[in-house]
Amino acid sequence: MTVTLVTSAGSASASAVIERLHALGHRVAACNIYPREWNQACMEADAFFQAVPASDARAYTAQLEDEVRREGIRYLIPLTDVEVDVLCAQKARFAALGCTICVPDEPCARLCRDKLKMAQALQQDGVCRTIPTFSPYEESDFSFPLMLKPLHGRSSQGQAVVRGREALLSALSARDDYIAQPFLDGPVYTVDVARDRFGHVQALARLELLRTVNGLGTTVRVLPGHPLEDVCARIAARAGVVGVVNMEFIEHDGEYWFLEVNPRFSGGLGFSVTAGVDFPALNIRCHAGEAIGARAEARACVMTRSISPIVTAE
Repeated sequence: MTVTLVTSAGSASASAVIERLHALGHRVAACNIYPREWNQACMEADAFFQAVPASDARAYTAQLEDEVRREGIRYLIPLTDVEVDVLCAQKARFAALGCTICVPDEPCARLCRDKLKMAQALQQDGVCRTIPTFSPYEESDFSFPLMLKPLHGRSSQGQAVVRGREALLSALSARDDYIAQPFLDGPVYTVDVARDRFGHVQALARLELLRTVNGLGTTVRVLPGHPLEDVCARIAARAGVVGVVNMEFIEHDGEYWFLEVNPRFSGGLGFSVTAGVDFPALNIRCHAGEAIGARAEARACVMTRSISPIVTAE
């Protein structure tokens, strides 16, 4: 039986990933920095261990290596940005143990995680409509309001809208890793995207009707066949994506503006799965070197998250 490890199983996508892996016949191991009974998805896995934080890259990697050997893990699926940052550079090391880390190769992952370089690459090649992106520490000729984002930020954490020079200087004094863009207002679209090594792409867009302050969609409209699917195919080709990633855009003045590529599953992955596209299965195929196969037909609909309490310990 194939054993697959899902890390950060407290993440928003974890339950959908574990459910689909079980449907594929995998034995699923999971880890999280918190105890198993603190999260429902962790309880759904067949095995569990409490992990050290990925911020301690050396200890985290060593712990995962031990678990790969102990459990005979064939696939390792990181669910958070910080884990992708650590593990994208360790693919050969884990491959020697018979384990495939299911993230894009390091050059692609690093490009995706660098918001400035990615925006500049897409703009230079005319791949899609990009928001002018620059370093506010190096440039001074700009107008307000500005959106400030951490260069390697996670979700919407650390973002700030500044509407004047005093607010800008205050924000820049607090951290040294911001990039800046003209602030655009409008609805946000998230697109789950699978691309195999042959260049075949399956994508599914959704409009985020309600989302948390950290950028997690809670109510969405799924939009099969949306024009952003073709845009995402071009972006994925430019970045060299193999596997499943998610991309975000903002609609402003009737145009779709690129926001970012996250080289991991989206927190709203379950919406796409429920709509009919099995992105966890596509991710396994991509990283196994297989073609993703015939395009799945998705259902156009509105969805919202449902959270029911369960007892996990007495």
